[in-house]
Amino acid sequence: MDPEPGSIADWLDAGTSDPQAVAARYDEWAQRYDGDLADWSYQGPVVVADTLVTRRPDADPVLDIGCGTGLVGRALRERGLAGRLLGLDISPASLEVARRTGGYDSLELADLQQRLPLDDDCVDAVVCVGVMTYLPQVEEVWRELARVTRPGGLIVLTQRADLWHERDCPAVVDRLATEGVWTPVDVTGPAPYLPDGYGGTPAVPCYYLTAQVG
Repeated sequence: MDPEPGSIADWLDAGTSDPQAVAARYDEWAQRYDGDLADWSYQGPVVVADTLVTRRPDADPVLDIGCGTGLVGRALRERGLAGRLLGLDISPASLEVARRTGGYDSLELADLQQRLPLDDDCVDAVVCVGVMTYLPQVEEVWRELARVTRPGGLIVLTQRADLWHERDCPAVVDRLATEGVWTPVDVTGPAPYLPDGYGGTPAVPCYYLTAQVG
């Protein structure tokens, strides 16, 4: 049975990071997810897809971290991305929806709080939209995204505005820059993300981060 919209809003506000809870909730929500997010005027996939395709239209392959039902993949394909598109997500039901879209060259189940099942320097770009809410170890995750990205490649991601400072994201951005892990290209926020909130809640802004690896 699909969860009621109100319970979804409560759950999203709580922002659990337990992998099993996240997987279970998104498995329940998978068939309604795209429609709900459209009703909420979800901006993240379009903004991130525009950013990547404008800066690296030839990226191949691109890794979509937390690809869910494939909203970001569809936005990338609609904007002309021709390179291979790889998706990782913790929800089997969401991956099945993404598989039916046909936009991905590979889709794999993965716990994103663990080491990614990919070699070093294996992708031209990483996109990560609407996922950092569930990944509290920000620095570990961002280092892992950089590990799998080739030197000169791009990472484009979102972080909910309320968590941007709560999890000290500016300090992590600067620390990785100082260490030469990446070079920040653009940090924008608070910016529109879920302008209609979670279906009646106040608007939810986010930060958009673009960084070049190496």
